[in-house]
Amino acid sequence: MKNLRQLYLEAQGRQCPNLGIDLPLDLVMEILSRVPAKSIKRFCCVSRLWGYILGLPCFTELFLTKSPCRPPLLLFTFENKESIFFFSAPQPQNPGDDSSLVPARYNVHRKHYPKDFSVRVGSPLGGFICRQDKGKVDTIVVSNPVTGESIFLPEVKSKNINIQMIPFLGYDPINKQFKVLCVKFGDVPNTSEKFSFINIDHQCMFMTCACTLINYKGKLGALQFTLSNLRCLVFWVLEDAGKCKWSKCVYTIPPLWNNIVGRSDLDIVGVTSGGEVVLATMHLLHPFYIYYYNPKGNTFIRVLIRGLEGFVRARVYTSLDYAENLKHMTEYDKELTQTFTL
Repeated sequence: MKNLRQLYLEAQGRQCPNLGIDLPLDLVMEILSRVPAKSIKRFCCVSRLWGYILGLPCFTELFLTKSPCRPPLLLFTFENKESIFFFSAPQPQNPGDDSSLVPARYNVHRKHYPKDFSVRVGSPLGGFICRQDKGKVDTIVVSNPVTGESIFLPEVKSKNINIQMIPFLGYDPINKQFKVLCVKFGDVPNTSEKFSFINIDHQCMFMTCACTLINYKGKLGALQFTLSNLRCLVFWVLEDAGKCKWSKCVYTIPPLWNNIVGRSDLDIVGVTSGGEVVLATMHLLHPFYIYYYNPKGNTFIRVLIRGLEGFVRARVYTSLDYAENLKHMTEYDKELTQTFTL
């Protein structure tokens, strides 16, 4: 009886008869690295050998590097009945008023305390999602929707009770480490690292916590509705970080806004590669739409999201440019670290 290792070594030859495909193994892996993660999960059930090869670190790394070759994904994260749900759908390239999407469902993540609830869910990075759970203690959780795994980071301790904390997931390209930055307000700083701040002109830049930071053509950008008029969208771009020089544009959303959106409260999700501003409601409604606003053409359209009707009224976090990652969380367990600062 040959073990999986022997079968794999045989499959490394020029042909792959054990895979049922008359192609070189490296070509098979190259082809499979371009398909969605949901298909990879099904292919793993073909045979033990397929499951072994598709679970190899070299293939999971290849799959992640091919993310730019696949269409960017929308990710919808929400909580329902003490569980976290993840749904994804391809970002529409040329959305129209009659466009609709049916997102695919990932695994459901159970909560570690029955009475916990998520107070913050961050934007995806490298296929991971960072969230903050509120329960007996504040808990930071990093999850991989594809594998259904989560890492619960150590408890964030503080001398003061009424401390507001905001977690952020980041990546250090120099040390090649994922890091969770917990920004705590009103506590004594306890850092392992040094941080600097980007100044803004408080007299002309009225940024609030509702401001959405974006990557605009490699520069730091910020989007926010004006405080006095929700039909005006302010767009700042950091032109010179050293001199703290910002540029500013104000866009007036067309009257069609009221007919399409109504009185719904919208979150600014981000900006597509084509320059369209994506907005979404804060809670799942029926019907549930995401909205695309083109500042240059001053056009405003919506896309219907189907299949989430059973989760109406749940707080939903919509994210752009989600990339699937097949790697297991155990591979990153030692990389994830916590840093605390004011």
